[in-house]
Amino acid sequence: MLKILCKYLIFISFVFSNIYADDLEVENLLEKAHQASTMEQKKIFIEKLKSKLAKVNQKAREESDAIIDAKKKIPTKLFNGEK
Repeated sequence: MLKILCKYLIFISFVFSNIYADDLEVENLLEKAHQASTMEQKKIFIEKLKSKLAKVNQKAREESDAIIDAKKKIPTKLFNGEK
């Protein structure tokens, strides 16, 4: 049980660190789009922002599906070896 909990905590911390790094990249693209001087530059940055957000969204969906599948595998009742 302790091994599972430890692995779960490591997984969660890894996920949050990746999400935070993706957030910074999205923030940077948003700021660049906001500060762009021409409409063409804004369109380029917005397209990059859309693709980055789509990747982040897909990654979050896959991770949430993996967590849901892992929770389904956890037994809901304690095993009692007595007969």
